[in-house]
Amino acid sequence: MAKATIADVAKYCGVSTATVSMVLTNKGRISATTRERVLEAVKELGYVYNQAAANLRHKRSNLVGLVTPDITNPFFSEMIAGLSDYLEEQDSLLFLANAEESVERQSKFIDSLLSQNAGGVVMCPAMETNLDFLETVQSRGFPIVLAVRPIGEDRFDFVGTNNFMGLQLATEHLIKKGHKHIAFVGGVEISKTRSHRLGGYMSKLMEHGIPFNERYIRSCSASRSEGAKVTRELLVQHPEITAIIAYQDIVAFGVMRAIKDLGKTVGKDIAVVGFDDVAESADTNPALTSISVSAREIGRAAGEIILSRMEGDKQPYKSVVFPPRLVVRRSCG
Repeated sequence: MAKATIADVAKYCGVSTATVSMVLTNKGRISATTRERVLEAVKELGYVYNQAAANLRHKRSNLVGLVTPDITNPFFSEMIAGLSDYLEEQDSLLFLANAEESVERQSKFIDSLLSQNAGGVVMCPAMETNLDFLETVQSRGFPIVLAVRPIGEDRFDFVGTNNFMGLQLATEHLIKKGHKHIAFVGGVEISKTRSHRLGGYMSKLMEHGIPFNERYIRSCSASRSEGAKVTRELLVQHPEITAIIAYQDIVAFGVMRAIKDLGKTVGKDIAVVGFDDVAESADTNPALTSISVSAREIGRAAGEIILSRMEGDKQPYKSVVFPPRLVVRRSCG
């Protein structure tokens, strides 16, 4: 049976070959309906974009791309280290890009990887990434592994942690130590990961009959300065708060600074729990209690999956979820 051509896809959809090309290269202004119709036709007809590249699939370079939203965040630094170490052991190379939550920068980086005949990409996708974009890349025979941020479950390989359970562990720990006025600081409101963590926090409050107070919830970007700023405002407005769970360790460091700036003692006056358990958490004063999510292991696992896909593994999409673990230190007293 003859291989499907771009003309076959265009005829099947009732569009021009130029439209099909724009969909497959993620260029131009194409309606969501047309894009969906073209991608469905590609799957239905078995069309392989850029047949010459497809024939050379097993001769792709050993270059693996990694897209992160914030290279300065210590969590991602540790994840990068895990992925890089594994790829080096397998004689593969890592090409790193800092997307800074920009879908446009993310798209340009992936186009660059494709033009360099890279083997695949590990992505912690920008928060506004849409499935059309990822499906377009995937339709080009380019392996994708999503790390930390799951979108389009069961449609892509994924490696991460259980965010809901992580906040349950943190909240339960604080409740058992007698806290009832527990705040949550950090993350941006459109973040799906933040929603999962808030869900775990709220579920434990309800389980113990503690009323949920939305005024105790504050969002902020992933930085010490922002964590400190919103915490100062929060504690001035609600001096009854005795414990704070931070969305990330980097935010928790700012939370601790704000508590000290207000003349209070971390662990004695106000307990603090972080999330990620980055290396610096053990060296703060006091040392930070945190939820460990195995950042390095996430990086290594993503490396294992992406290399297996580059070697032709056609098994169903994999989801590797590392269970979170509470690491108790002195920041909770």
